Amino acid sequence: MKFRASAGASIVMLTGALVLAACGSSGSPSSSNTSNTTSTNSGAGVGTGSYHPVSDYAAYIGGSGKADNSKSPIEIGVVNQQGGTADIAPEWTDGTNLAAQFINNQAGGIDGHPVKLVTCTIPDTTSAAQQCGEEFANNSAIQSVAMGAVVIGNQPLEQAMAPTSKALVMGVTILPVDSTYKDGYILYGDATRVEAPIGTFIHQYLPNVKSVSIIYANVPGSDVPNKVIASTLQFYGISVKLTAFDPSSSNITAPVIASGAATAGLVIDGAGNPVQCSAVYKALKQLNITTPVLANVPCDSAVTAQGDGGALPVGWYYASANPLPGDPADPSLAAFKAVADKYGDPTGASDAWVADAFGQVLTIAKVYNQILKSGGKISVATVNAGLKGLKGAIPQGPPQLQCGAIASAPAICNQEDQFFQNTSPGVFKAIARWIGPPPGWSPPAGLF
Repeated sequence: MKFRASAGASIVMLTGALVLAACGSSGSPSSSNTSNTTSTNSGAGVGTGSYHPVSDYAAYIGGSGKADNSKSPIEIGVVNQQGGTADIAPEWTDGTNLAAQFINNQAGGIDGHPVKLVTCTIPDTTSAAQQCGEEFANNSAIQSVAMGAVVIGNQPLEQAMAPTSKALVMGVTILPVDSTYKDGYILYGDATRVEAPIGTFIHQYLPNVKSVSIIYANVPGSDVPNKVIASTLQFYGISVKLTAFDPSSSNITAPVIASGAATAGLVIDGAGNPVQCSAVYKALKQLNITTPVLANVPCDSAVTAQGDGGALPVGWYYASANPLPGDPADPSLAAFKAVADKYGDPTGASDAWVADAFGQVLTIAKVYNQILKSGGKISVATVNAGLKGLKGAIPQGPPQLQCGAIASAPAICNQEDQFFQNTSPGVFKAIARWIGPPPGWSPPAGLF
């Protein structure tokens, strides 16, 4: 999955939250230490097993054909951070439009009613975020809002909406305030907890790793996900050293040397965009450090590949809270590509932000459709009840939701990742489906 890098510092955490990649000769799967796995299915080259990803989107929503334009439209709020200097993923909004087109043209709308998206954008200011929240709160036609890649003004936005109890359906988030919104639903995972399965993966599949060096860019907030990873490794008795580098530096060999990368059992590249990731790779190559590397998914990019002679090394491992393009066993990938192609967004099929937005809006539509088809009325109460009642697989997401399972972070609905191996260029074979945090582990007190 590809994420667009930006000038916004928080992209580091957002891009690193969903998917990470590991490479190195000692990273081959081990079957000697997998008895405690929490994955739905595991093993070299596993298929989908008991995980049945959503690939029939019309059936998921519960309709077919075109919406009836003679019926009144049903409005869904949409908010994203874009139009300023710190855009993270403006393409997320494209994904919401893609979903609306699919719903209105192939899923029968919502009980026949066409979907109408009411979009509000947050350029760079908290005041803009508050204004969006107030607009949604004061619009009686809107009962839920889909939120994209937002890290500016989250609290003012949510405070404006909170008195109305309108549902806020999120894809992936980073700020702790999002996870505590009482009527929030983070479908794919938040940055503070979806990193935790990495510790489980290293413990089970890289059992010879006894020490880890984590190297990351020194930008606001970037220490949180890396400290979460460190905590899960320490839980298993693996020693960890965290080292931050100046992202504006053209040469980071000094911090890489200081990190102990040369003697560690594994290096985790906590950089959050291709440029920073490339800087780490160049330093490792310059220092002739051959330690296996675990890296954020932006490292799977042309920028990083240039440092490796134009091609990324085969053998990387990826963790993902979404379907991973290149997984031959996942039928939802072809289904999503067909939709993206049909409605003029072919590059969106490989963009996780577009996929997230598509899944968020489709899930809202599913709940609305169920309410109307059962003779109910779309209201704040029925929408929240419907969202809380979702348990099965969702488009672009995990096989099951557990919204509200964490008392201190009730909005979180998923804490699991699936893991893949890049067996050849562009091909990712599933190694384990949906692994959770280490059993018995909890985030460090005071971190959030």
